Parts: sequence; C-alpha cells; structure tokens
Amino acid sequence: MIDTDKLLSSPFTIGALGALVALKFAPGDSWLDRVANVLSGSLAAGFITPALVDWLQMDARSYASGAAFVVGLLGMSVADALVAGIRQTPLAKIVTGWLSRRQPLE
Repeated sequence: MIDTDKLLSSPFTIGALGALVALKFAPGDSWLDRVANVLSGSLAAGFITPALVDWLQMDARSYASGAAFVVGLLGMSVADALVAGIRQTPLAKIVTGWLSRRQPLE
C-alpha cells in the first residue's frame, strides 16, 4: 500500500510541484521539453534538498519542504543555463591553448 504522507512529503514530489509552477516561466515549447523540465526539477530537488537541509541545519520539516519546492522551481532553469553554458564553451580553443603552453618532456 502506498504511504501518501511519505509520498507527499518527499522532496522529489515537492520538487515536481515546484517545477510544475515554473513551467509558466521555463524554456521549452514541446510536451517532451516540459516533461524533461519537470523531471529535472524533481530530480534536482530530490537529490540536492537533503544535502542542502543538512548543510543549512534546517530542523523543521516545513523548511525542508520549502527548500525542496524552491530547488524544484529553480532546478530546471539552472540545468538549462548549465547546458547553454557548456554548449557555448569553446572547448577546442581551451584544449589547444593548454596544450600549446605545456613544455615537452625531456
């Protein structure tokens, strides 16, 4: 039997709800993009929130739930920005510049 209290208090579920709210402002035109956005927000909240709650020493359950909602809300935007940054990084220039500065081994 499904424990609804545990399901509803899970950072994955709360993060998915935050990601659903963020769909109004998030990038993505197709349904597949929107599903990926909600999934990334939920996963970000599920995995980042427990560490964040421990690091910030949040003892109250409501603080943890709020943190999961915010991480889910912002998770997909952060993921989109990271992917855009990676795509714009001139990796070939960085590697060739690094290799040209290295001294040959003698």
